Amino acid sequence: MPIYEVNRLPAGARLAAEVHTSLGGLLFLKGTLLEERDLEILEAFLVDQVEIEEDPMLFIKDEKKDEPLPESKEEPVAKRKETKIPDKYEFEQKFDKAIVSFRNMLKNIQSGQNIPVLEVREIISPLLQTVSEQPNLLLSLRRVSNVDTYTYEHSVAVGLLAYVIAKWMKMPEKEWMQIALAGILLDVGKTKIDPKILWKPGKLTPEEFEEMKKHTVYGYQLIKSAPGLSEGVAMAALQHHEREDGSGYPLGLKSNKIHIYSKIVAVADVYHAMCSNRVYREGTSPYMVVEQLIQDSFGKLDPAIVHTFVNAITQFSAGTVVELSDGSIGRIVFTDRNNPTRPMVEVNKKIINLAENRKIAIVKVM
Repeated sequence: MPIYEVNRLPAGARLAAEVHTSLGGLLFLKGTLLEERDLEILEAFLVDQVEIEEDPMLFIKDEKKDEPLPESKEEPVAKRKETKIPDKYEFEQKFDKAIVSFRNMLKNIQSGQNIPVLEVREIISPLLQTVSEQPNLLLSLRRVSNVDTYTYEHSVAVGLLAYVIAKWMKMPEKEWMQIALAGILLDVGKTKIDPKILWKPGKLTPEEFEEMKKHTVYGYQLIKSAPGLSEGVAMAALQHHEREDGSGYPLGLKSNKIHIYSKIVAVADVYHAMCSNRVYREGTSPYMVVEQLIQDSFGKLDPAIVHTFVNAITQFSAGTVVELSDGSIGRIVFTDRNNPTRPMVEVNKKIINLAENRKIAIVKVM
């Protein structure tokens, strides 16, 4: 792909590679269509050159006159195979399909069938490929308030989040799929809970809550009897409510007794649950949630996993449209690694540095 001087690029050029600042922060994602304001931002961050997708209709700015790019000797763009970047709508379509399939599968398990491991892999695999290409989609996983679908949407989302966390932690690639399966199957034991308790709209009684907690043990038993699932997947079902300080359940285990899969799934579980709209409360902004995760890393969640997740997911937010606590709508233009939850946001052509302006926060990802 050709490299061009930023100060000679017109609006309309599409990036062929990610653009980073001199300190390594992600400024723009591959595939971004550069507007006039984007070009100003590139120059403000002293980015001199960028790699763009070649387009025979693209013109370079010149002091005297605009001249077309020199004719390329390469194969015409129309004949080349384009790399299609999945958009949010396509992702949501795949997500919806996965939810329906997963819901039907759980009903079969509830009726006494074993976990169909190959079917679970087929449900989540298309989504894993998409989030690998566009991790920023994880910031805008649809948040629902429908009690009838939340359990299924949550499980699929946790599987995706657990997968990317394992990837970002540089765990062996052969384990990524197993960790994704650990995430999507974290609550499979709920198929053995009395539906009157599982779907109760109000607060559970102490006795009902004790029964609900048994879903961890039921899940472990179901997964252990299913071929093709590792010990880590079973342990994640059993231990994803355990906490570093021993305050979790069902066994009150402390950090060194909790399986790594369980720790990863726990972070994914808490993150998505806090982001989601529920019957009894509205979901919280992903940026406020990750700030809470950082606080919970002192005693509740594994700090290494939390910080890996927070640093990685916020670095993919460049270009994301957000609502701020003062009601204004803006677009994230830069995330400082030292303040991952407090990025720079452009609002009405003005840059607001949330790391300096602590009175304003991101309340919603649009």
